[in-house]
Amino acid sequence: MYHVIEDERAHKLMYKAFELSLSRPTNSQIAKTILSNEDCNKVQSENNLSFLSRVQSAVVTFLQRNELEYKKYNNLKGSPKCECDYDCDCYLNEFIMPAFKDLALKFEPYIKDNSLINHILEEYTVEEKERLLNCNLREVLRLMLYKGLAYLAFEHGLYDVSCWHHESAVLMYGGSIAGESFDPSEYVENELSDRNRKASDARWQQHREEKKERKEKYLKIMKDKGFSTYSDAATYIKQHVDTDKKPSFSTVCRLLSQADKGDFS
Repeated sequence: MYHVIEDERAHKLMYKAFELSLSRPTNSQIAKTILSNEDCNKVQSENNLSFLSRVQSAVVTFLQRNELEYKKYNNLKGSPKCECDYDCDCYLNEFIMPAFKDLALKFEPYIKDNSLINHILEEYTVEEKERLLNCNLREVLRLMLYKGLAYLAFEHGLYDVSCWHHESAVLMYGGSIAGESFDPSEYVENELSDRNRKASDARWQQHREEKKERKEKYLKIMKDKGFSTYSDAATYIKQHVDTDKKPSFSTVCRLLSQADKGDFS
């Protein structure tokens, strides 16, 4: 019982630590790096934080309004039909990542046409509006979007997806410190591509191992039963061993031929 309680406590602490990490970079850090907060007076500094808070609220509203469409084609509870008999990534590739990418693409026009920025800046004086417009506000919007996407994924229990979007936000922030641009969508695409490659390698590795096992099993049956031809052995195998539609009779013959010649690859 003690260990169960300790495990639950450790899980809760880890969960809270993960959630806390998603808050970074904080609004104060963004204000300091992108809005030059250290060079501002008290009023300007307060305006920096209020501007960031308004941007954050706008992003949350956008994601909430688009969440119904996000759930329209998938409730995140099932996996698409696939031939993998292990914990695969097919569901992630087919349903979830395209949904997140679609949300990012839908928000992009607000970043490019400055409509959202201009709407938020209506609350400020002309002088403050001009000061803020001299900062890289598009970077602020994009950074806030990826923080929002990270939270959205976290709320759905998609912790790996949350990590990718959070890492994108952190790298964007780091890029602003170093004065270098960073493409978050390209980073997420590369992460997904790398995951796809690893998943594909895992599937093919399992396929190769199963193929080798079939060859060894079929050849043993052929020798133990004393069959002199591959077709006779294959007929027996299809009638008494592997009776499903797959592998086909011709496939069994081919595997027997390869195994009999010493090819177990």
